[in-house]
Order: sequence, then structure tokens, then C-alpha cells
Amino acid sequence: MKTKLERVAEKATSDHRVKFTSLAHLLSEEFLAETWQKLNKRGAAGVDRETIEEFQNNLQDRIMNLHERIKSGRYKAPPVRRAWIPNGEGKLRPLGIPTVEDRLLQASVARILSAIYEPDFLDCSFGFRPGRSAHDALRRLRSYIIGGKVMQIFEADIRSYFDRVNHDWLRNIIDFHVDNNPYSTI
Repeated sequence: MKTKLERVAEKATSDHRVKFTSLAHLLSEEFLAETWQKLNKRGAAGVDRETIEEFQNNLQDRIMNLHERIKSGRYKAPPVRRAWIPNGEGKLRPLGIPTVEDRLLQASVARILSAIYEPDFLDCSFGFRPGRSAHDALRRLRSYIIGGKVMQIFEADIRSYFDRVNHDWLRNIIDFHVDNNPYSTI
């Protein structure tokens, strides 16, 4: 039996012009619990200072409470704790640390959006995609260089991409497959 998320992914794969109007039903308690099992549990505490272990101690109740707030429209993302970490060039870069609960919701929404948008990516795209790593990209590049007629190689480093990305443009990309109407859910 296919899950709802698998059916969404199939629809996105078979119809590249499909526009989803309601995805909130996917954010069920079961889906949140499944996402919790896949979540990286090594992250630091957010602004509320709650740890992974503290959240997990009362996991079922926390998931039920989160689900109810999502359903009723009462969920508000808390502020993100800012930390500064070395970037390897003698400078510091900002790192945003969400609360454990918000990480769970972000990961759940990311799973849904990945199911919708993954079919749109080319096979040669590796950045931040499930089941693909920088090592996979290097292996592919190596095979092209050794096995092909490569005349030029260009290197590009996008510095502070997420600080500079055009957010209106990103919203337009999301809006291509997901109705961004404030009266629809997710």
C-alpha cells in the first residue's frame, strides 16, 4: 500500500505541471512521528534551550500538541537562535538553530516539498538532494573528465547564497507546484 506522500511524489513525477492546493493533510501525527525517526538528533538546543532528549521524553504528547496547533493554524515558528561558527577562512559565519519542535516541522515540510520538486531536478544536480553527496558529484565529475573530451572546467563558489538569494524568486518557484494562496493550507 502506498503512502500519501508516495502518491504525491508519483503525481509530481507523472505531471510536471500539476499544482497542489492542499498538503496539510500530509502533516498527520503519524507523519510527524515518522519524520522524528529520520531526524538528525545531534543538533543543539534552540532559543527555548530544550534538548532533543527533553523533547523525546514526552514525544507522543509533543507531537499531538504540535499537530493540533498546525491543524488549527495556531502554530507560530519561534525565533531562531543565532550562533557564529568559523568558516575556515579566519572569519565567522552565522548559523541559525531552530527549536527542536520547529526542526521537526521544518523537516516534515521539507519531506513533502522534496517529494514534489525532486522530479524537476536534472540528474546532474547534486546539491542538498536526498541520497546524493559532494562525493557523488566528484565521482561523476571524475568519470566525465577521464572518459570524455573535456576542454574546460569552471569552478564556482556561491558565497553566502542564502543571505543573498532572491526570496521573491524562490516563492515563485514554490508557487509553481504549490498554491501559495493564504486561504489554502501549506
